Amino acid sequence: MKKACDACRRRKIKCDGKHPCRHCKLATLSCTYLDIPQRKGRQGETANVISTLRAAQANNAAYLVPVDRSVLRRTGEFTREPGLLPSETIIGCTEFFFTRLRSTLPIVNREKFQRDVILMNDSIESYCLVVSFCAFVIIQTGGVKHTFSDTDGSQLEADISHGRALLDEALAARRQLDILAEPTFETVTVSFFLYGCHVGLGLQRQGWFFLREATTLYSTRTFKSDDSSDEAIYLELLWQNLYWLLLVSERSHAIRRYRPITLQITSETPELSESSSTVSNGLKYLAELFRPFDETFMALWNKADALCLPPSLVGLEQKILAAVPASAVDLSDDQIANLRVSQQWLRTMVWRLSTSLGFLSSSSANDCMTFRYPLQIAKDLTLSTFKLPQQSMEIHGIGLTEKIYDVACTLTDVLSCIPSIESKPSSFELGPEDYLNYFFSLIYRLRGGKSRFLPLLLRIVNQTLPSLIAPITRHLQIPGGLSEYGVLATDLKLGYDETMFGFHDAEMNLWLERGRISTDVRDRVEQRDVRSDLHM
Repeated sequence: MKKACDACRRRKIKCDGKHPCRHCKLATLSCTYLDIPQRKGRQGETANVISTLRAAQANNAAYLVPVDRSVLRRTGEFTREPGLLPSETIIGCTEFFFTRLRSTLPIVNREKFQRDVILMNDSIESYCLVVSFCAFVIIQTGGVKHTFSDTDGSQLEADISHGRALLDEALAARRQLDILAEPTFETVTVSFFLYGCHVGLGLQRQGWFFLREATTLYSTRTFKSDDSSDEAIYLELLWQNLYWLLLVSERSHAIRRYRPITLQITSETPELSESSSTVSNGLKYLAELFRPFDETFMALWNKADALCLPPSLVGLEQKILAAVPASAVDLSDDQIANLRVSQQWLRTMVWRLSTSLGFLSSSSANDCMTFRYPLQIAKDLTLSTFKLPQQSMEIHGIGLTEKIYDVACTLTDVLSCIPSIESKPSSFELGPEDYLNYFFSLIYRLRGGKSRFLPLLLRIVNQTLPSLIAPITRHLQIPGGLSEYGVLATDLKLGYDETMFGFHDAEMNLWLERGRISTDVRDRVEQRDVRSDLHM
């Protein structure tokens, strides 16, 4: 009898020779002893290695030239990078994901993923999934070895570099897959992970490409299945979660970058299964937040349509407020951070649309149609997040920091139009300037905010509320004050490293304009009806 079964021989691990063996039991594999051992070594004319080498060198002088892996990848050939993905990295990313991220991204099943880990040496699809999964976790969180309170950025930079290398490996492996074949759950999930990796690195346009690819692949899959097994039913639940996660990601990205949307909610849209677990509830509330932002809203937002009445936006505001209960005791801190920031950000976006359509009025019975409404949004965001630990906010990556930046920019513009006496309440109450200081401190502390968004926000405040610059820099305890960001805060081309954040001049202008109220609304502020609204 052979000493190793077929599976252990294929996996090159030690087998105990039992039937079934211990490794096959753990991996739920069929344990067989059918393969016939082959004779080792070279046979016949090829047995003499020296003769073979001499003949080959005579026919090809470049026989011993080392292989350049970059050339192989450019020509379409793929060879796996040795040592890039050790088992310690896979275990660390897996544990981190199922401990912290799965409550927000319930699209990965632990047992199914462990099978892909076992098969990744033989399956290019499984290998691509595992590599993109680890790249996403590392880039999204700054690395599983990185602690959120770590002030030394050396480990963070090393982890991000490792994440970039894993991303390159996943892209190279993915080229070996037939993207036009029938979409599988793994191929769509890989596209989503690639989207998250690129957005986490600031490569927004590349990220949008993979997000659109994921939504397109989902739309072209075969929905009907006759398989009624438990595994097939569970896989369908994962498909449902993936659909709503793609819908939320697409609509959030489309609002931030003024893009169209692909996924629409119809009578055949898969609804989220009713569950008492916090994982389902967190995604359910998030889906309800973004459900109203359909193609009608996007047409108005992208200025493809101008036909809108104030009651429709008032109704949209009410849906946003009702989507997340005031006391969500069934949610974790990680889920609450994502939901509350997204909720207040969406309220800000609806208010901005109201300003561009000219719906603001001092006589409006709805607060969301008044010029002062961003002050209430800022208050709600502050009160709902100031007790949350920093880790629960930082776990969501740069996207959450960007939303806080949008709310802070809108608050800054509104404060510039309010008399200073109104922005300073009694000493026992928090006021708008306190909210702005809080947003500055969040952006300063959250990963990526200090280098990416803080200079932009300082520039806007320096232009509209220069008297607040000194208090803000003291509040943040910036050693050099504004001088540390002086060049960045006064130059339109802020000199960002494009390879790191992917910013171009046109996109930089968009970032700055997103923080500013349109000129026509500012003109209306000077009118008596809006000015009287400020004093109410």
